[in-house]
Amino acid sequence: MYKYFIRIINEPFLFLDYLLSYFPGYLGIYLRRLIYKFRFKSVGKKYYSEIGLNITCAKNISIGDDCSFMRFSSINACNESEIKIGKNISVNYNVNINSSNGGSITIGNNVLIASNVVIRAANHNINKKNNLISNSGHSAGKIVIGNDVWIGSNSVILKGVNIGNGAVIGAGCVIFKNVAENEIILNSGQQILNKKRFE
Repeated sequence: MYKYFIRIINEPFLFLDYLLSYFPGYLGIYLRRLIYKFRFKSVGKKYYSEIGLNITCAKNISIGDDCSFMRFSSINACNESEIKIGKNISVNYNVNINSSNGGSITIGNNVLIASNVVIRAANHNINKKNNLISNSGHSAGKIVIGNDVWIGSNSVILKGVNIGNGAVIGAGCVIFKNVAENEIILNSGQQILNKKRFE
């Protein structure tokens, strides 16, 4: 009974959060910049977000200077998890950055994240015999993305991955193992181009 009472008490705040997220125009951008300074663990100068950005457990999220988030993206860091985002980050439409269920995500400086990217630092447990996957909880890990990285559209970054500085992740890749500095990854099999960026 108590948990339902708490949910009802929180309804007005959820409504206000929804209004803030979808408030249009330059006034909406300014209001989000102003109010999110008090919601996040820390947020840098010139923070920019368009409508539809969904944030949960903002007190576990740090964002640096000159970061922008396009429409309908989400940042989630609940259940003893954290997200640290560096400076000069560009996040395009419909990106999901999610460390919930005990994970950790660190993104360096000058990173470009294209549309429909998923960065997820926890997976469902699948090895508990006689348990449904939906009842087996999660296995959390870390994701570290270096500086000057470009992540192409529709890519998925899984837990336990370290992406080195200067790496390029091609569109549609599933990244499940480490990527070295300046490597260019082409497809979901993590095929590596025969040369580095500057060769």
